[in-house]
Amino acid sequence: MIQSTIKRNQDQFSLIVTGHAGFNDYGRDIVCAAVSILLEHTANHLANAVVKDDGIRYELKAVITDNVDQAFVLALKDTLCLISGSYPKNLSVSVEG
Repeated sequence: MIQSTIKRNQDQFSLIVTGHAGFNDYGRDIVCAAVSILLEHTANHLANAVVKDDGIRYELKAVITDNVDQAFVLALKDTLCLISGSYPKNLSVSVEG
């Protein structure tokens, strides 16, 4: 299961993701692919994103500086929750703050 934790404290945003969805074999897992693309898309569009990814743990930190950043963070959270709603055995989402 992919486990994601989203933390928000005023303008500070962080996301930690660990695990593998286990929906299908490596390279064929649509849940893992969806989450991976969503993370990459968000990190590429946040103005101040810092990503650490060692293949086991993915961590994204950013300072939210404007409405565009805010929209990307909200879209990330909402989309992760939608995926989790469709695949609750493969993705968990925890939101703090």
